[in-house]
Order: sequence, then structure tokens, then C-alpha cells
Amino acid sequence: MLKETLKLLTKELETERLGNVRRLAHIRLFTVLVFFFLHLILGYVFHLQSFRGKEVLFSVYFCISGLLWLAAKQSSSIRNASSFAIPFVDLPFTFLILDTWAEGKGMQGQISTGLLGLSFMMLFISLSGFYFSKIQSVLTGIIALVLTLLLHLETQVPRDSTFIGLVLLVVSVVASHMKASRLDVLVRRSFDEHLRTEKLSRYFSPAVAKLLQSKQDDVPQDGMELDLTILFADIRDFTKMSSDMSGQDTVRLLNEVHEQLVKCIFDTNGTLDKYIGDGVMAYFGAPAGNELHADQAVACAIKMRFAIAELNKTRVNRGQEPIHIGIGLHSGRAVVGDVGAHFRREFTVIGDTVNTASRIEALTKKTQSRYSSE
Repeated sequence: MLKETLKLLTKELETERLGNVRRLAHIRLFTVLVFFFLHLILGYVFHLQSFRGKEVLFSVYFCISGLLWLAAKQSSSIRNASSFAIPFVDLPFTFLILDTWAEGKGMQGQISTGLLGLSFMMLFISLSGFYFSKIQSVLTGIIALVLTLLLHLETQVPRDSTFIGLVLLVVSVVASHMKASRLDVLVRRSFDEHLRTEKLSRYFSPAVAKLLQSKQDDVPQDGMELDLTILFADIRDFTKMSSDMSGQDTVRLLNEVHEQLVKCIFDTNGTLDKYIGDGVMAYFGAPAGNELHADQAVACAIKMRFAIAELNKTRVNRGQEPIHIGIGLHSGRAVVGDVGAHFRREFTVIGDTVNTASRIEALTKKTQSRYSSE
């Protein structure tokens, strides 16, 4: 179960990551196309000279974006490779386009272009976080830092602005890296929470599992005294039956019987306290108080009788001998709480009510009826 849960979480994360690769490929293709047409319109319709001369760069960039868009629809391995498009495609082409755009401009225009490049670099660093990869974030950040420094040197951006810009890029890289790290923490935390819930659901009844998961300390340190009904049930003549069985067959028999008995307990709002060899102990009316605990316990005992009867039909059809169980019930005051050493506690019920219910169940071994209640 542990491995299956981890595989499920990893698969979900990988599916989301590959989905982001595909989404970013769509955005890239659309954005490059829009900027390409804007470049042509402003340059050749409105005759703005600064928007001319970059047709080849935009054409190549658009073709590569189209190939990346097609690759994003292919196998996961191809999509994984295309996830490196931001540092090795988007950043270099953005640098080349802005560097070409700054040529022939005055100092003010070059400074504006350099600062505009800083905005694009920060945008790409932020987008790299959608790949959920620390390597992607760091690689994108390093290339963005180098290209920004080159662009600022070529566009005569003041040194103080360059220094501040580089600091902002470093902060963006750290933030993107933290985003990927926090996602990893979130996945691990979700996995741990799922694992704890799965363990609790296997070893505790739903009522106790819910209480143990609660952040509120609903149970006093010394426990609490409640009106409860205790139920004991075990297999009659189990020692004799198991003497001719292998260890594996014995465990298989116990699991088969316990599955039926525990289902009856949970179906009637009972709490499984523990397995006792070939038997079980359960209680009704805790951890949350319940005035109908006696009725629920009786209903549980009746359901157990029918469940074992149905199980016996299956066993007879398999050529196995039927089994019989003894059930003992008793209502009264009992203490509910954590019992044991501080490093190993058990949420359980103690008191004379428990002992009486156990003795009643033991009496079924001496009476003609295999069921006894009080």
C-alpha cells in the first residue's frame, strides 16, 4: 500500500507537469505569433523603423515554437525534452530580438530596451516554476542572468540599474526554487497524511481514527468515564480446529472471520478495540457519547450471527467445516482513554464492565447456546 500510494502521488505530479509543458507550448506558439504580426504591422503598415529587420528571427522562433507545440503532443519522453525550451529557446531568442531592436536607438531607447529585457527574463524564470523542477529553475536563472548582463552591457544601461536588475533576477530564481521546494514538501506532506489515514483506517475504527486525526485534545489526559456497552466475540473450539491446520491456513481463517465481525462492528457504529487471538473486543458509545449504545451492540451481535451463517455456507461449499462463535455483551460505566507507556499508548476501555462482558462471553463455552448477552 505504501509503494502504491507513493506511485500514485508521483504519477499525479508527473501528469500535471507534462500538462504544463503542453499548456506552455500553446502559450508560446500563440504569443510568438501575436508578436510576429505586431512586428509586421507596426513596421510595415505604420512605418516604424525600429520594428523592421527582425523577420528572420521571428520566423525561426515561430517555426521552433510550432515544433515544440507538436512535440508537446507526443510521448512523455519527448515532452520531457521539450520542457527545456525556456532556457535554451525562449531566453536566447528574446535576447537576440531585444538586442537587434536596441540597435540604432539612442541612449534612452537602449536603456528602455535593456530594462524591458529584465522584465522578460523575470517572466521566464517565473514560468519555469510550472515544470516543478529545481534544476529547471536554476538553469533558467543562470542563463537569464548571463543574457541580462550582456544585454545591459550592450544597451548602455547604468551600472546601478544593472546591479539592481541582477539582484532582482537572483531573488526571482530563489523564489522559483522555493516554489519547487515547497511543492515537494506539499507532496510529501500529502503522502504522509494519506499514509497516516490509511494506517489508522486499517488498525482503528472510523470513530477512533477521526478522533486521533483531530487536532483538538477531546480526551482528557486521565481518560473519561462513559456509559458503554462492551462486546466480546471469539471462535468456539478454535484451538481444536487449528491443530490440524497449517500456519498460513490458520491466519487465513482468522482474517476471514475477523473481516466479517469487524464489518458488523463498523456498520453498527461500534469501535473496534483490539483483536484477542481468535476473538475481538469492541465497544459502543465511545469515544463520543451515545445513548443508543446498548441497542447498537445488540444489533451488532445479531448481524454477526447472520454474517457467520453466510460465511459457513461458503465454507461448506468449499468442503470445510462450519465455525461457531460466542458473543458476550454487558453495559455499564467504563473509562475510555490512552493507556500505556508514553512511547507506546493504546486507546482502549478499562473497568469492571469490560471484565464482566469478557466473563459473559466465556460462559457461552459452558452453555448450550453459543451466544450469550446481558
